[in-house]
Amino acid sequence: MDRRVACAFVVFYNKTEIDYRKFRLNESSTVFMTEVIAIQQAVQCVKANDLGQVNIISDSRSALMALSAVEEARDIINNIKEYKGKITMTWIRAHMGNFGNERADQLAKEATLISDETIRFVPSRNQIRNEGNKVIKDPCQNRWNDSKNAR
Repeated sequence: MDRRVACAFVVFYNKTEIDYRKFRLNESSTVFMTEVIAIQQAVQCVKANDLGQVNIISDSRSALMALSAVEEARDIINNIKEYKGKITMTWIRAHMGNFGNERADQLAKEATLISDETIRFVPSRNQIRNEGNKVIKDPCQNRWNDSKNAR
């Protein structure tokens, strides 16, 4: 199955789009990590361009909650938190007609068409464990379901 995963962010100044970036990720990326990577890339853009006070708006409540958590095990989240000083993070409800959010969604869809991954990262331990469980358990479960002894 070809499940392409992508994310994007858009930069606005005085309600005018001035920049955007879109990225195709490896297929093992979760929705959560995709949202976190979009925020991470936006933060890197802020740092690289030495922008002043910035508001990053995201429709991912879980990513924003992870960024506001006191303790976080994921390095990518902690790296974002280190620079958060000049950045305000705001949650917005998805698919409610917010132009910036809709534009980022459109760019993310376009990014799925990029032939090569632009960002690649190692899956988390949980992802590896879940994939391993699928490889081991699914065939066993199927054999059991197909056997005459299955209840």
